[in-house]
Amino acid sequence: MAAMNWPFLLSVASVLLEIAGILLAFQAILISRTPQAAIGWTLGLVLLPIVTIPLFAVFGGSTFRGYLLARSGESPELSAILARLRQSLAPHASDLTEKYRDSAYLSERLNHLPVTAGNHAELLVDGDATFRAIGETIDQARDYLIVQFFIVRDDRLGRDIHQRLLAARERGVRVWMLVDQVGSRQLAPAYHRSLTAAGVEFRTFVTNRERGKRFRLNFRNHRKLVVADGRIAYVGGLNIGDEYMGRSARFGPWRDTFVRLEGPVVLALQLPFVEDWFFTTRTIPALRWDVASVPGSMAAAIIPGTPVTIWNTCPAAYFEVIRSARRRLWMASPYFVPDPALRAALAHAALRGVDVRILLPQNPDHLLPWLSSFTFYPAMREAGVKIFRYQPGFMHQKVLLADDDLAIVGSINLDYRSFILNFELSVAVASRAFANRVEEMLTADFARAQPDDLHALENRGLVFHLKCRAAALLSPTQ
Repeated sequence: MAAMNWPFLLSVASVLLEIAGILLAFQAILISRTPQAAIGWTLGLVLLPIVTIPLFAVFGGSTFRGYLLARSGESPELSAILARLRQSLAPHASDLTEKYRDSAYLSERLNHLPVTAGNHAELLVDGDATFRAIGETIDQARDYLIVQFFIVRDDRLGRDIHQRLLAARERGVRVWMLVDQVGSRQLAPAYHRSLTAAGVEFRTFVTNRERGKRFRLNFRNHRKLVVADGRIAYVGGLNIGDEYMGRSARFGPWRDTFVRLEGPVVLALQLPFVEDWFFTTRTIPALRWDVASVPGSMAAAIIPGTPVTIWNTCPAAYFEVIRSARRRLWMASPYFVPDPALRAALAHAALRGVDVRILLPQNPDHLLPWLSSFTFYPAMREAGVKIFRYQPGFMHQKVLLADDDLAIVGSINLDYRSFILNFELSVAVASRAFANRVEEMLTADFARAQPDDLHALENRGLVFHLKCRAAALLSPTQ
């Protein structure tokens, strides 16, 4: 047998790889949502195809196909649910006060759902308070439960929720549980098999089912939601895992926030879940769509972000609130990788005299977004934005406080991924009482944080700055 001509084969492989990189570069130019992403992918695919082609296969997607929104009119079943929901919410339609009227109008135009009055919101600080309340609500449910999380682990907390759901099924409560394929990839099959055997409708949200794109992991369902009987809902930043209870040796104390809601807004929160469930199963769960009670006086609106539409609710809502703030804008997020529009909005707010503070964790859980955040410091410093690093443990909450009358709590981070690529869910509450409670919470958080010395950052070594710049080039994938 003739000897293999390895130099020739390697040359052919190199040429084919380069051709593939060039062809994919054309695709990247056509599908990228931003010029920065198009340039970054193109340079990588042409200059270093052997590394970039696998990355593009996993993270290169920019559109999410096959997902139907109720407001699109493409699904008669979803359209019927939306019409029924709008009818139920119409008597409770409201505004987020005069200052945020534009935000409310924009939210309704994008979501086809009104801001509602008559709600009550209770702030839940950290895992103990959150999962104690969620556990009690699961135990008290009588009709049905919705349980949706990005991450579910088969550990102490995960097994506690597991047993409560099994007990709920024994009482005859219907249960729908949805987890994300990427976030819950380590969840043991035995966990959901036992739930399914007991009658729980358990499904995994698969991020991309298109032929030839099985490896695409760019889209993730990052929502965290629990609904009981259409009357009580929970939304926030925590997942189901022991680290979120502060039991992790790596992270130590875990700082996070959830909100417990009652009132008409609970029904609105069910709609994004129904859309997620319909995408996953092409069925619609039988839920309650009538307003059972009006337990409070707070106005509230949902902020459901999706990668399905060109105009995403997440950046639209945040930009309008930032633009409307007059005195204070306090924001907490584990990641700060803002696109140019968010950077400009924050800078303009600070330049017009608003007290803009951003609370970030001291130490990272994901290295790339942590490094990327440092590249935005100079522009933020020049505008007067103050950046703080939370010291004890890990800070994971996603909270915004505007002036003294509006707060947002949920799953939305201050990064490109949350604003553009993820399925997210937060709630805006217009209430001085609730805003005061958020102010108390964030004041305590800032007391446990250190202001970042942005000048000292500039004196860090060249290697550190190169790492930050390299990480920032990948910001659309983080």
